[in-house]
Amino acid sequence: MEGNHSHDHQLGFWRKYVFSQDHKVIGIQYGFTSLLFLLFGFGLMMVMRWQLAYPGQPIPFIGTWLGEDRAPEGIMLPEFYNQLGAMHGTIMVFLGVVPLAVGAFGNYIMPLQIGAPDMAFPKLNMTSYWVYFMGGVTMLSSFLMPGGAANSGWTSYPPLSIIATTGQTFWLIGISLPVSPTDRWWPPLRLLPFLGFSYQVSHGDQCRP
Repeated sequence: MEGNHSHDHQLGFWRKYVFSQDHKVIGIQYGFTSLLFLLFGFGLMMVMRWQLAYPGQPIPFIGTWLGEDRAPEGIMLPEFYNQLGAMHGTIMVFLGVVPLAVGAFGNYIMPLQIGAPDMAFPKLNMTSYWVYFMGGVTMLSSFLMPGGAANSGWTSYPPLSIIATTGQTFWLIGISLPVSPTDRWWPPLRLLPFLGFSYQVSHGDQCRP
Protein backbone atom coordinates (compact mmCIF):
# COMPACT_ATOMS: atom_id res chain seq x y z
CA MET A 1 0.00 0.00 0.00
CA GLU A 2 2.82 2.37 0.91
CA GLY A 3 4.54 1.51 -2.37
CA ASN A 4 1.49 2.62 -4.32
CA HIS A 5 1.36 5.94 -2.48
CA SER A 6 5.05 6.62 -3.07
CA HIS A 7 4.59 5.79 -6.76
CA ASP A 8 1.72 8.30 -6.98
CA HIS A 9 3.87 11.03 -5.41
CA GLN A 10 6.64 10.41 -7.94
CA LEU A 11 4.36 11.07 -10.91
CA GLY A 12 4.70 14.52 -12.43
CA PHE A 13 1.84 16.85 -13.26
CA TRP A 14 1.49 15.67 -16.86
CA ARG A 15 1.45 11.98 -15.96
CA LYS A 16 -0.86 12.46 -13.01
CA TYR A 17 -3.48 14.86 -14.39
CA VAL A 18 -3.11 15.04 -18.20
CA PHE A 19 -1.86 11.70 -19.51
CA SER A 20 -3.16 9.84 -16.50
CA GLN A 21 -3.96 6.14 -16.26
CA ASP A 22 -6.08 6.61 -13.15
CA HIS A 23 -9.72 5.72 -13.86
CA LYS A 24 -10.97 8.61 -11.72
CA VAL A 25 -8.90 11.22 -13.55
CA ILE A 26 -9.88 9.79 -16.93
CA GLY A 27 -13.54 9.79 -15.89
CA ILE A 28 -13.28 13.45 -14.90
CA GLN A 29 -11.53 14.24 -18.20
CA TYR A 30 -14.35 12.56 -20.11
CA GLY A 31 -16.92 14.39 -18.01
CA PHE A 32 -15.55 17.92 -18.44
CA THR A 33 -14.74 17.43 -22.13
CA SER A 34 -18.16 16.01 -22.99
CA LEU A 35 -19.91 18.80 -21.06
CA LEU A 36 -17.93 21.40 -23.02
CA PHE A 37 -18.93 19.72 -26.28
CA LEU A 38 -22.56 19.63 -25.11
CA LEU A 39 -22.40 23.33 -24.29
CA PHE A 40 -21.01 24.09 -27.76
CA GLY A 41 -23.68 21.94 -29.41
CA PHE A 42 -26.34 23.70 -27.35
CA GLY A 43 -25.03 27.04 -28.62
CA LEU A 44 -25.38 25.85 -32.21
CA MET A 45 -28.94 24.81 -31.48
CA MET A 46 -29.78 28.23 -30.03
CA VAL A 47 -28.50 29.93 -33.19
CA MET A 48 -30.69 27.61 -35.28
CA ARG A 49 -33.71 28.38 -33.10
CA TRP A 50 -33.12 32.10 -33.61
CA GLN A 51 -33.22 31.60 -37.37
CA LEU A 52 -36.49 29.69 -37.10
CA ALA A 53 -38.05 32.27 -34.80
CA TYR A 54 -36.82 35.35 -36.67
CA PRO A 55 -35.98 34.35 -40.27
CA GLY A 56 -34.07 36.95 -42.21
CA GLN A 57 -33.15 38.91 -39.08
CA PRO A 58 -29.54 39.52 -37.98
CA ILE A 59 -28.29 37.18 -35.29
CA PRO A 60 -27.75 39.22 -32.11
CA PHE A 61 -24.34 39.56 -30.47
CA ILE A 62 -22.42 37.02 -32.59
CA GLY A 63 -23.93 37.61 -36.04
CA THR A 64 -21.12 39.89 -37.22
CA TRP A 65 -18.48 37.44 -35.98
CA LEU A 66 -19.58 34.60 -38.27
CA GLY A 67 -18.18 36.14 -41.45
CA GLU A 68 -19.69 37.26 -44.72
CA ASP A 69 -19.57 33.77 -46.19
CA ARG A 70 -21.81 32.41 -43.41
CA ALA A 71 -23.95 35.32 -42.28
CA PRO A 72 -23.61 38.51 -44.35
CA GLU A 73 -24.55 41.46 -42.16
CA GLY A 74 -25.40 38.93 -39.45
CA ILE A 75 -28.18 37.26 -41.49
CA MET A 76 -27.75 33.48 -41.67
CA LEU A 77 -27.37 31.84 -45.06
CA PRO A 78 -29.18 28.54 -45.79
CA GLU A 79 -25.87 26.73 -46.25
CA PHE A 80 -24.72 27.80 -42.80
CA TYR A 81 -28.01 26.62 -41.31
CA ASN A 82 -27.35 23.17 -42.81
CA GLN A 83 -23.87 23.23 -41.27
CA LEU A 84 -25.30 24.00 -37.85
CA GLY A 85 -27.80 21.15 -38.16
CA ALA A 86 -25.16 18.62 -39.16
CA MET A 87 -22.65 19.66 -36.52
CA HIS A 88 -25.23 20.00 -33.74
CA GLY A 89 -26.50 16.44 -34.12
CA THR A 90 -23.04 14.94 -34.41
CA ILE A 91 -21.61 16.84 -31.45
CA MET A 92 -24.51 16.12 -29.11
CA VAL A 93 -24.57 12.37 -29.79
CA PHE A 94 -20.98 11.31 -30.50
CA LEU A 95 -19.06 13.95 -28.53
CA GLY A 96 -21.50 14.63 -25.71
CA VAL A 97 -24.11 12.13 -24.57
CA VAL A 98 -22.36 8.81 -25.25
CA PRO A 99 -18.92 9.80 -23.86
CA LEU A 100 -20.58 11.32 -20.79
CA ALA A 101 -22.52 8.14 -20.03
CA VAL A 102 -19.89 5.51 -20.89
CA GLY A 103 -16.62 7.38 -20.60
CA ALA A 104 -17.26 9.60 -17.59
CA PHE A 105 -19.66 7.63 -15.39
CA GLY A 106 -18.41 4.22 -16.52
CA ASN A 107 -14.76 5.02 -15.81
CA TYR A 108 -15.33 6.77 -12.52
CA ILE A 109 -18.08 4.70 -10.91
CA MET A 110 -17.74 1.11 -12.15
CA PRO A 111 -14.42 0.25 -10.39
CA LEU A 112 -15.63 1.89 -7.18
CA GLN A 113 -18.86 -0.11 -7.24
CA ILE A 114 -17.08 -3.45 -7.19
CA GLY A 115 -13.98 -2.45 -5.24
CA ALA A 116 -11.53 -2.81 -8.13
CA PRO A 117 -8.28 -0.80 -7.96
CA ASP A 118 -8.60 0.49 -11.55
CA MET A 119 -10.06 -0.19 -14.97
CA ALA A 120 -8.79 -3.11 -17.02
CA PHE A 121 -6.07 -2.04 -19.50
CA PRO A 122 -5.32 1.44 -18.05
CA LYS A 123 -3.08 2.51 -20.94
CA LEU A 124 -5.78 1.66 -23.44
CA ASN A 125 -8.21 3.55 -21.24
CA MET A 126 -6.02 6.66 -21.45
CA THR A 127 -5.57 6.24 -25.20
CA SER A 128 -9.33 5.98 -25.63
CA TYR A 129 -9.88 9.41 -24.10
CA TRP A 130 -7.23 11.12 -26.22
CA VAL A 131 -8.52 9.54 -29.42
CA TYR A 132 -11.95 10.89 -28.51
CA PHE A 133 -10.54 14.34 -27.74
CA MET A 134 -8.56 14.55 -31.00
CA GLY A 135 -11.61 13.45 -32.95
CA GLY A 136 -13.69 16.22 -31.39
CA VAL A 137 -11.09 18.89 -32.09
CA THR A 138 -10.76 17.68 -35.69
CA MET A 139 -14.51 17.80 -36.12
CA LEU A 140 -14.80 21.35 -34.76
CA SER A 141 -11.92 22.52 -36.92
CA SER A 142 -14.12 21.85 -39.97
CA PHE A 143 -15.77 25.22 -39.28
CA LEU A 144 -12.49 26.85 -40.29
CA MET A 145 -12.12 24.98 -43.57
CA PRO A 146 -12.98 26.46 -47.01
CA GLY A 147 -16.66 25.97 -47.66
CA GLY A 148 -17.44 25.65 -43.96
CA ALA A 149 -18.29 22.61 -41.88
CA ALA A 150 -20.25 19.56 -42.94
CA ASN A 151 -23.69 20.53 -44.23
CA SER A 152 -25.13 17.16 -45.26
CA GLY A 153 -26.95 16.46 -42.01
CA TRP A 154 -25.51 14.49 -39.11
CA THR A 155 -26.63 11.24 -40.76
CA SER A 156 -25.37 12.23 -44.26
CA TYR A 157 -28.40 10.80 -46.05
CA PRO A 158 -28.97 11.46 -49.78
CA PRO A 159 -29.42 13.84 -51.48
CA LEU A 160 -27.42 16.08 -49.12
CA SER A 161 -24.65 13.46 -48.91
CA ILE A 162 -23.43 14.46 -52.39
CA ILE A 163 -22.26 17.81 -50.95
CA ALA A 164 -18.50 17.39 -50.65
CA THR A 165 -16.42 20.14 -49.06
CA THR A 166 -13.14 20.19 -47.19
CA GLY A 167 -15.11 20.65 -43.99
CA GLN A 168 -17.10 17.51 -44.79
CA THR A 169 -13.83 15.59 -45.05
CA PHE A 170 -12.65 16.89 -41.66
CA TRP A 171 -16.05 16.03 -40.20
CA LEU A 172 -15.70 12.47 -41.51
CA ILE A 173 -12.19 12.13 -40.09
CA GLY A 174 -13.33 13.60 -36.78
CA ILE A 175 -16.33 11.30 -36.43
CA SER A 176 -14.23 8.28 -37.40
CA LEU A 177 -12.03 8.75 -34.33
CA PRO A 178 -14.77 8.87 -31.64
CA VAL A 179 -16.49 5.83 -33.18
CA SER A 180 -13.24 3.96 -33.84
CA PRO A 181 -12.57 0.60 -32.15
CA THR A 182 -10.20 2.27 -29.69
CA ASP A 183 -12.74 4.78 -28.42
CA ARG A 184 -16.19 3.30 -28.96
CA TRP A 185 -15.78 -0.48 -28.78
CA TRP A 186 -13.10 -0.86 -26.14
CA PRO A 187 -14.83 1.05 -23.29
CA PRO A 188 -17.73 -1.45 -23.08
CA LEU A 189 -15.29 -4.37 -23.48
CA ARG A 190 -13.19 -3.02 -20.62
CA LEU A 191 -16.24 -3.31 -18.39
CA LEU A 192 -16.62 -7.05 -19.05
CA PRO A 193 -13.79 -8.10 -16.67
CA PHE A 194 -15.55 -6.14 -13.93
CA LEU A 195 -18.79 -7.98 -14.55
CA GLY A 196 -16.99 -11.30 -14.30
CA PHE A 197 -15.16 -10.17 -11.18
CA SER A 198 -18.39 -8.95 -9.61
CA TYR A 199 -20.12 -12.25 -10.34
CA GLN A 200 -17.23 -14.23 -8.86
CA VAL A 201 -17.29 -12.13 -5.68
CA SER A 202 -21.06 -12.40 -5.22
CA HIS A 203 -21.16 -16.13 -6.12
CA GLY A 204 -17.75 -17.15 -4.79
CA ASP A 205 -18.83 -20.46 -3.31
CA GLN A 206 -20.72 -21.48 -6.44
CA CYS A 207 -17.73 -20.67 -8.71
CA ARG A 208 -15.39 -23.02 -6.86
CA PRO A 209 -14.93 -26.51 -8.35
